[in-house]
Amino acid sequence: MNENRFINSLLERVDRGQLSRRGFILATGSILGLTGAYSLLGTAGIPGVARTAEAATKSQAGKVRPEEWERMLFYDCTPFKKDPPWKLANLSQGPTNSWALMLDGHTDYAIKEKYKGLFSDKYLYADGQLNAAVQVAAVETLLAQRPDVMISTPLGAALKGPLERVWNAGIPVIQMQMPYLTDRFLCYVNADNAFHGRVTAEWVAKKLNGKGKIVMASGAAGVDTAEVRLAAARAVFAKYPNIEILAHGYHNWSISQGKKGFEAWLAAHPKIDGVWSDSAFQSWPAVEAFVEAGRDIPPMPTEPLNGFLKLAKKYNLEFLSVGYPNVPGLIMVDVAVRAMMGEVVPRYVYVDQLVFEEDELDKYLRPDMSDDLWVDYRYPLQWALKQFPKKG
Repeated sequence: MNENRFINSLLERVDRGQLSRRGFILATGSILGLTGAYSLLGTAGIPGVARTAEAATKSQAGKVRPEEWERMLFYDCTPFKKDPPWKLANLSQGPTNSWALMLDGHTDYAIKEKYKGLFSDKYLYADGQLNAAVQVAAVETLLAQRPDVMISTPLGAALKGPLERVWNAGIPVIQMQMPYLTDRFLCYVNADNAFHGRVTAEWVAKKLNGKGKIVMASGAAGVDTAEVRLAAARAVFAKYPNIEILAHGYHNWSISQGKKGFEAWLAAHPKIDGVWSDSAFQSWPAVEAFVEAGRDIPPMPTEPLNGFLKLAKKYNLEFLSVGYPNVPGLIMVDVAVRAMMGEVVPRYVYVDQLVFEEDELDKYLRPDMSDDLWVDYRYPLQWALKQFPKKG
């Protein structure tokens, strides 16, 4: 019995009440890993939901975002199996800010330490400079060097054709963003940006008791992370007719650009009751701008960036932090290794997100470490200290 058939038979037993969910995890965890097993279990036991991987493949791949799949899909990587060392290509968004630097750092840890000796010394790294056009050109350069496997963080829909060509060339593509629909990829690794946008907007609406004037700050236009969060947040605010959106802007996940944006909004609007921000790169400069303008700091969502957490402590802020871990840089390499070994891999890996409010601030704040540290890192501490040494 092949793995797909075995897994589907266990799902059928769960549906019939003959196997517990815990039993399914124990039976399949060694094959799929815990994340894959939990994801596949999904809606097992709920009548009327398609059960088999085959059925899901026909109805979901390339037609529905992986976050919305009813059933986890898998890929048999036997055709990619190859003896190490393997040549890895990384189409990075580029180390344009501290979060992206740590994303690359998680990849470096995977290559240089966790899987030391399994990858070729010829590591093909492309700095995307947070620019889709730069990435499009970089794909062709990487493809010409014939990597065995590619990890990528595509920054826009323009990458659909280039990355599909990589897949068509027989090279497995593992990606962290999905700014287009396709079935020509091996695995998509990401946290849930729709969840991020939705829960942060709901929190703002609740803090304002459903009425007030707000501004909205996003990252980079056209990038999946920003656009999915924004759409989810707007859908929430649309349910609150007494919440007025005064302004929205894209600040490219740049603290300096965010500062200028908030300074302009504060000058233009004498009353701002709340801030919706898709990132700590917007909430951090928002705090600074409100302080410098002598205005009360309204409640706002953020992410677990140490610099913001220090400001939250200093000014006793009301906030909701929803994490967006940089660990996909590591997980994409995990999947690449499994692919090169010819294993069956999940086509979607959900990355869990750290969520907390100001009452748990002291639990996560690292006052002795760099402002640029994202405290939900998943590589060893010495790697965090390597990228962001302690002061003094």
